[in-house]
Amino acid sequence: MDIDYMDGYRIFTFNPQTFPDPAALNRDLHIRGFHSAWMIDPGAKVDSTYFVYKSGTANDVWVKTAQGKEFHGDAWPGACAFPDFTQPKTVRWWADLYKDFLDKGVDGVWNDVNEPQISNTPTGTMPEDNKHLGGDKIPAGPHLKYHNVYGYLMVKASREGIMKARPQNRPFILTRSNFLGGQRFAATWTGDNASWVSHMTMSVPMILTLGLSGQPFSGADVGGFLFNPDADLFGRWMALGAFYPFSRGHACAGTINKEPWAFGQKVEDVSRMALERRYVLLPYYYTLLHEASETGMPIMRPVFFADPKDTLLRAEEQAFLIGENLLVVPEWAQNPALPKGIWRNLSLIPGDDKDSYQAKLKIRGGAIIPTGKIIQNTNEKSLDPLTLLVCLDEKGEAHGTLYWDEGDNWSFKDGNYSFQHFTAIRTADNKVQVKITQKKGKYITENNDMAIVKIITDKGIYQASGNLVEGIEVQL
Repeated sequence: MDIDYMDGYRIFTFNPQTFPDPAALNRDLHIRGFHSAWMIDPGAKVDSTYFVYKSGTANDVWVKTAQGKEFHGDAWPGACAFPDFTQPKTVRWWADLYKDFLDKGVDGVWNDVNEPQISNTPTGTMPEDNKHLGGDKIPAGPHLKYHNVYGYLMVKASREGIMKARPQNRPFILTRSNFLGGQRFAATWTGDNASWVSHMTMSVPMILTLGLSGQPFSGADVGGFLFNPDADLFGRWMALGAFYPFSRGHACAGTINKEPWAFGQKVEDVSRMALERRYVLLPYYYTLLHEASETGMPIMRPVFFADPKDTLLRAEEQAFLIGENLLVVPEWAQNPALPKGIWRNLSLIPGDDKDSYQAKLKIRGGAIIPTGKIIQNTNEKSLDPLTLLVCLDEKGEAHGTLYWDEGDNWSFKDGNYSFQHFTAIRTADNKVQVKITQKKGKYITENNDMAIVKIITDKGIYQASGNLVEGIEVQL
């Protein structure tokens, strides 16, 4: 939810005319299976009657000018004061603002323009000699020193507030500005892009670089934020954007409607197919998100991860990997450098390998990819049934993992999760035996160890179903 919900662009408020009952709105959204993230910017309107500015001034939390006066800079509401997140008391004050806001049923928070963006300065941000007062282990210093971490410090404070208000739930925060280590607090998106082919193709190396910089949960605005895409560009971008780790559509006020159905039936069908592919892959993505949280490995990876010794792969910016097992080649890619070895063509839903808009997919030899069914939202049971996509390597073996838990709380820390390691081995009589070879955690997934197994070969797909603990045998 962008800034238009606010009362005069005042953060932590709701427009009484257009959003008179946000709690009722969010209840209705929850009934329909939606979650919502609402924007909170750093700038608070300078207004002596406005509770955020009044309480911030009373607590002396604002960034100061070089002369020690309260700094004011123009943002959406007009003149704004900006929190000095280097001060511990500012963090406590900011965190406390979230309780009443979240009590309206808000699910997640979107911290935007937090470089911070300021419209009436030559640099578009704070003067470099503004003062941050610091505290505890953070020394005082000029904005020049703290500019690159301002967004990081903001999302860290936001997370503290959300955790304080809802300690039982995992917080979701999206940010435009972040820094090394900030992946612990927020997802990052690439900022205000344009509805241009160049910005669509540019999104791939941008997200790959964010992943290499320790920000695995990232993405770009699908369809472009600024200006207007034609139907063809929007369809192509939906087909690509479905594979971003963080995938969302977004549009600037004053541009055309950018919902899939606004571009005609063909683009609507292309978009539905792209999103269905993503939902089928949710078990794989969730497993990769868990891996990222444990190891820092990117979700969306450069192709040179498949073979670091192959120098031809190092400059590839069109094709990319999702995890180590799925190769994605966008339909617009021209002569991409691809890793050598066994990479078999993969179809996730009927007809996706024939659709000219969809990215071509390949599964790595030696991989087992866990997939689910097409669902309407993540409240539904994705793993009923669980389908394992298996591609054997030169030795006739394959391995893969699945991580799953309740998704919205911290019970996994007490062992309430499921981690399964799968192994597939081809036998002498040309059968493939697939089973769980390692199992951790006490969480029971909805498939209850039952699965469909699909063996992907150059001659076709061979399939069987059964119990993974007992082992599933597929005749080739």
